[in-house]
Amino acid sequence: MILGTLDQWNAYRNQLPAAVVQAVEKLRSQDLSALSAGRYEFEGSRSYFMVQEPETRALEATRHEAHRAYADVQIVLSGAERFGFAPIDPVLAPAEDRFEKSDIAFYPVPANESFVDVGAGMFVVFYPGEFHRPAIAIGSPTRIRKVVIKIHRDEL
Repeated sequence: MILGTLDQWNAYRNQLPAAVVQAVEKLRSQDLSALSAGRYEFEGSRSYFMVQEPETRALEATRHEAHRAYADVQIVLSGAERFGFAPIDPVLAPAEDRFEKSDIAFYPVPANESFVDVGAGMFVVFYPGEFHRPAIAIGSPTRIRKVVIKIHRDEL
């Protein structure tokens, strides 16, 4: 997992895979406030992004997830959310496996879970296999707006 702010983007550019840098820079050149919620393709790539407007939820109403084929780059545009995250545990079996259909599986709470609060202008990167639990409310549930970039592992 990598956590950063777009204000300090230049400090991260040399540390991230080229596909992550290219995708974030493509998005930074767009007026994201003009895009409606939905899925958008990156031309000439197996990667794509989604503009989402979820409502954050209480911790017990959220689930850990992981992906096999795609990394997540989640950028909060407005509001704030808490993420749970934990180290990769190859022994932990999914509680609900949807890898074949939609590249996601949900897991029981892994050992050593930690939390981080991510506000507007911040980003977090989760590589394939890394456990993460998005959209946890910080205090009361609230609507947020974010972009989730999905980068295929072959492009990393």
